[in-house]
Amino acid sequence: MRDKPFGAALLEVAHQALAQEIVPALQGHQRYVALMVANAIGIVSREIEQAEKVAKAWDRALAHVERDGESNLEASASRLVQAIRSGAHDADPALHGALLETAQVAAGIWKRSSQSQPKSR
Repeated sequence: MRDKPFGAALLEVAHQALAQEIVPALQGHQRYVALMVANAIGIVSREIEQAEKVAKAWDRALAHVERDGESNLEASASRLVQAIRSGAHDADPALHGALLETAQVAAGIWKRSSQSQPKSR
């Protein structure tokens, strides 16, 4: 049994190699592009690692709208947005907590940790 998804582990190795071995040797536009690629690899790695957490957070948020038996996340999210806009969930602490959780999970995926930053030369 693996501790984390194999693809995420491979991406993390690629991210570290790029950020720590290749980026420090680059300058100018090439360095900028390599840093963008390293950042994208890190984000995708975290998305894979956190996929279950994301799904659970969204399930809790979408439990506040009727899903009509469908598993289409986008349609359910659209119905939730419409319900919120119409005021159907004003002052709903459970929904607020669920939406806050989805935002926190997303922020954890998109943020760049200081450990993954390449060391400057």
